[in-house]
Amino acid sequence: MAVGFVLAIIAALCSATAAILQSIGARRLSATAHLDPRLLLRLVRNGPYAAGLVLDGASSLLTFTALRTLPIFAVQAVGAANLGMVALIAMLVLRVRLTVRDWTAIAGVIAGLVLLVLSANSGPPGEVSAAAGWGLLAAVVSVAVGAYFGSPRMCGPALPGVLAGLSFGSAALGARLLARVDSVGSVLANPATYAVVLAGLTGVLLYAAALQRGSVTVASASAIVGQTVAPALTGWLLLGDRVRPGFTPVAVLGFAFAVTGAVALARHAQPHAPRRTADERR
Repeated sequence: MAVGFVLAIIAALCSATAAILQSIGARRLSATAHLDPRLLLRLVRNGPYAAGLVLDGASSLLTFTALRTLPIFAVQAVGAANLGMVALIAMLVLRVRLTVRDWTAIAGVIAGLVLLVLSANSGPPGEVSAAAGWGLLAAVVSVAVGAYFGSPRMCGPALPGVLAGLSFGSAALGARLLARVDSVGSVLANPATYAVVLAGLTGVLLYAAALQRGSVTVASASAIVGQTVAPALTGWLLLGDRVRPGFTPVAVLGFAFAVTGAVALARHAQPHAPRRTADERR
């Protein structure tokens, strides 16, 4: 279990750096009315965003590996904590001054992660029917189609942010479903594999759309809620994700602390400008 948490934390660090790079890159491109798949080609040609996508890929691989042994609620909560890491990096490297609220949120994230480490029960997911993979794929397709036709009416960042989070959470659910698959042929034949791919691409496009439509803070906070709450409930109810006996209240409290603290730190997803010295201001 310790290895799984280490992998999840490294994945969160990669995701934190990717979030900053992507927010820089997305704002260099003009917004699109529809959720146009061609936007992905434009993003790949954009240096900062492309670098962020590479880091997101590394984060996804580490996250999927962690999901083979850890319940989804723990891995997703650790992933949401990446904004706490961004805030600390900004303070140490860019000399950004953190407020009392920031420190309180960081303390909440750390406390939540400690409680999750203490309560999480390691192991693969429980046995589920083959229909679960098809159900997940159908849900991902529904979100993608709905987002494409509904995107012209998405005026702000909140809705595309939530949908991006749901897409990323669906990819994590697919990875958790694949935890019991141990051969390449079985992976290729499993509908959850295609749900992971489609959900990841849809999430990338929706998050870019959210960044283009308004506040990075709102986009990030919305995505955090989408990618943690719904997948955690699904893992608990359908995939057999459980906590150590007697630790359910500890797990619930830890999850709440980690996610609430991450949402409170969402403003740090906005790239920080380095503080200028007195000589540079003259």
